[in-house]
Amino acid sequence: MTRPKYVASCSGGKDSVATLLLAAQHNEPLDEAVFSEVMFDKDTSGEVPEHRDFIYDWLKPFCEKELGIKFTILHADKTNDEVFHHVITRGPHKGEVRGFAWAGMCAVNRDCKIPPVRKYNAALSPDTVSYVGIAEDEPKRLARLDGITKVSLLAKYGMTEADAYKLCQEHGLLSPIYVHCRRNGCWFCPNASDSELLHMVTKHPDMFDRLIEWENEDNIFHRRMTRREPPSEVKARLLSKSQTGFSSPKGK
Repeated sequence: MTRPKYVASCSGGKDSVATLLLAAQHNEPLDEAVFSEVMFDKDTSGEVPEHRDFIYDWLKPFCEKELGIKFTILHADKTNDEVFHHVITRGPHKGEVRGFAWAGMCAVNRDCKIPPVRKYNAALSPDTVSYVGIAEDEPKRLARLDGITKVSLLAKYGMTEADAYKLCQEHGLLSPIYVHCRRNGCWFCPNASDSELLHMVTKHPDMFDRLIEWENEDNIFHRRMTRREPPSEVKARLLSKSQTGFSSPKGK
């Protein structure tokens, strides 16, 4: 009887990377790590550039050369560009272009992040074991795992989020995003913190200015990037705030 396949969901964040390291340290079976990359458009990643480079230049080679496991990068058929420029077909805003995703109900997550994961999972054998990066100090999230086909190695080995951060740091596998934020997400995320947005405004202004170009297109229904502001106002506010002592969060 052959053993089931063991797969780790991997965003490149501290908890999922720590899961890979724990599997190696404790000789836990692991065959593949899977990362779903949202694309801004056909040529531009939706990942913060530093995190995208970390995934491709460090984490993927580490998994394949050091751990001896496959590192699979999934992509959806749709990009953020296509989600933004979708023409509404019914209701009071019929004929208008959808515009930016709403905070709390992100169409990009629905259309660009989740579909390739579901398609990948549907092709797996029912006895496949999935490692999920949920730390010991996240009881509500842990309660959703069955402990059989969905398993947390962090919980199994008593690792908190702070422990996961330290483990990644010790192995030189901590994503550079933690210099300016506490989470990883799309660089145009409507739920992004001010520190995440300021990073894009100051370090990658050409990319952020593409959002301002979209904001100024005709026939856009939803022009706000955050709950209250379009990109141009986000940029103006953060640049003004940065002149008065704005500081980025430190990692845990």
